[in-house]
Amino acid sequence: MASAMLLASCADEEFVGDKSLLDTSDSDAITLNMKTPAVTRTDKTGGAAADDLKRNFVLFGYKTMPSPATSPQTVFDNYQVNYTENTAKTTTTNSSNWEYVGFKRLTADMTDNKGVAVNAENAANAADAEQTIKYWDFSATNYKFFAYSLGKGRNSGTSYANASLMTNETNEHYTLIGDKEQLGTCYISELKTIVPNISHLEVNLRFLSFLSKIQLGFYETIPGYSVKSLSFYLGDGSASAVPNLYASSAILPLAGKYTITFNSDGKPLIAWDAEYEAKAIQQDVTFGAIPTTTGNYANRDYREDNVENTYIGRASNTATKTNVIEMLPYNVGADLTLKVDYVLVSRDGSGETIEAKGATAKIPAAYTQWKPNSKYTYLFKISDNTNPLIGTITGLYPITLDAVVTDTEDGSQETITTVSEPSITTYAKASAVTEKDEYITGNTIYIAVEDDGSNIALAKTTSANLYTVTIEDGAALTITEKSVEDALIPGNESPTGTWTVTDALGKKMVVTANNGPLSVDTKIPDTDSPTGVDLNINIAKFTPAEPTFTEKTVTVGTTNVTGWYTRSGEGTTESPYVYTKTEDTIAAGGKTYYEKTASSSGYYAFEYIKDSTHKYYKVIKVVDKY
Repeated sequence: MASAMLLASCADEEFVGDKSLLDTSDSDAITLNMKTPAVTRTDKTGGAAADDLKRNFVLFGYKTMPSPATSPQTVFDNYQVNYTENTAKTTTTNSSNWEYVGFKRLTADMTDNKGVAVNAENAANAADAEQTIKYWDFSATNYKFFAYSLGKGRNSGTSYANASLMTNETNEHYTLIGDKEQLGTCYISELKTIVPNISHLEVNLRFLSFLSKIQLGFYETIPGYSVKSLSFYLGDGSASAVPNLYASSAILPLAGKYTITFNSDGKPLIAWDAEYEAKAIQQDVTFGAIPTTTGNYANRDYREDNVENTYIGRASNTATKTNVIEMLPYNVGADLTLKVDYVLVSRDGSGETIEAKGATAKIPAAYTQWKPNSKYTYLFKISDNTNPLIGTITGLYPITLDAVVTDTEDGSQETITTVSEPSITTYAKASAVTEKDEYITGNTIYIAVEDDGSNIALAKTTSANLYTVTIEDGAALTITEKSVEDALIPGNESPTGTWTVTDALGKKMVVTANNGPLSVDTKIPDTDSPTGVDLNINIAKFTPAEPTFTEKTVTVGTTNVTGWYTRSGEGTTESPYVYTKTEDTIAAGGKTYYEKTASSSGYYAFEYIKDSTHKYYKVIKVVDKY
């Protein structure tokens, strides 16, 4: 019986490798077939995957036996695995050009400070370390596998990272040491747990690129103006012609020692040793020039068909983005600051301009804990609530920027940070965020506040509040931090705790105090956090209610079912009901229809009170997923 080990992306666990591996007529030898997912969540198989891994990786695997408990038994002890084209099926252990039998396994005396032992030629010099065929033990409770590739293939003269031996003696772990160039060739796998089963012997093992990818984007939502001519600052205060993020000091890694372990789900966790190479650090993260985007202020709106001037986009989905750069992963995280000058241009055709100086936005350290094979896009929104220096006065009153973080290793994870002083960050788990930076009902939304670089412990009703904001269709007003601030005038509220603003058209925006759903905590749990482990940070939180669905009694052929829903699914935790709006207008036979109640979607304004005279707002949009 041929069994397979392959790398599969999180988005697709189906077998997509060599179909001959599904043949069950050969033997019970463990065979290998690799697949590598990129940060874009696409998969590479066969030779393309082998090229990523430079045709070589090192594997550790062990089995656990049933009660009475015994020590785990090592099966693959730092085995070298090599890829050679057109060798599949030439041995019982080679089903897809990957082979481990006959090479020399990696041992402690085979490493040096450049990791040159990690290929077959160098390994052949070690005595008594020959790798042998391995068979499945169906009496084992489970097997566990993990691996790494240094990007070092045969006949390579390049310097590569140094790797320690992998072990399970004190939890599964190993270390990688090198600079950014060396570590940039590395791939690390997830920890995979397999229960041997005669009908399913495939091992789906995912390799991840070691580096993280970072990108910036800029857009604006200032009524009546477009924004152009962005210029930036470095950490030392000097000007930068290209976008730049900076830490307060040089603490971002350029090299070092990383220890790789795994969480309970088998995801790799990295820990950077700040003391190993203290000088291999930097302060600035510099990107390429902002690409040209065109617009026409005289047209009263952002456009892309006029090259008269260069403006940034006017919505998050049309944000003007930088190039993508690669960074070493950084589990510590650092507060990163963006400081920018820009020019406002009136869109009423007058050509009026305002020069804004020194607007700043801070991305809290909790959201810069970069993971391998992950892409982070920080979107900065220049709104009517930002704080640049206009002449000698600070004000568009005030200035804030929104920072959106997107992590695409396992799906989109986003934080939306309104930054002035203090900064207010909102966050929900990856599946709870739409591509338009909206949160989806039924999911907990977490809110953190940082003031002067410190995470503030919020107290419900005394330092924080939550408001529901609604606006009539066709209103001249828009819901922004500034308009909410202007509406919430003390003493102007009704006895029921609502504030109403009426525009020149008689349309109303209503702000209602909504203390009930808000609570406070000291962490975001691992199931929701952007790092995959408990994120210990002071937060407020609330969960907008999902709609409920009521089964309706209908008469086929006569009942009007416009706007009602049908459902599918099992109604279990693993397979919840899915409701779909029906295309029927009159009830059809064989269908059950459901009517949806209103959910708690809409706009929410989170208010943080710094003192009796200074209040800060963050507007959150929540949408119904149905």
